[in-house]
Amino acid sequence: MKKLMAPPRANFQEVYVAGEKIANWLIANKYQEAKTALQQFGTYDFQRDKATNTFFNKYIYAANYAVGVYMAGAGYGKWVSVKIAQTWGFFTSSNKYDDKARTWTEKGLGRR
Repeated sequence: MKKLMAPPRANFQEVYVAGEKIANWLIANKYQEAKTALQQFGTYDFQRDKATNTFFNKYIYAANYAVGVYMAGAGYGKWVSVKIAQTWGFFTSSNKYDDKARTWTEKGLGRR
């Protein structure tokens, strides 16, 4: 597997802390916060730059990794995190069936 390419602004410790912030919230309250953080052009969507409306193909897996890191911070395990990511991707992503996307999401989760 290739090394992870991430933009200079990527701070995965910050991503983890953002996930931790919602760990003890009610599920209904978690959704909007996580969506804002992880959706296309979201805070941690490292493959897109909202200000310039630019897509960076080389950072696709950094965005997937960020999803895993965020979910780990929020206290979710591997199975649930991957299922949430795959379901979201099914409706919104052109890379929905990319095994590497799943792999990088799982790597972001660490040993969960």
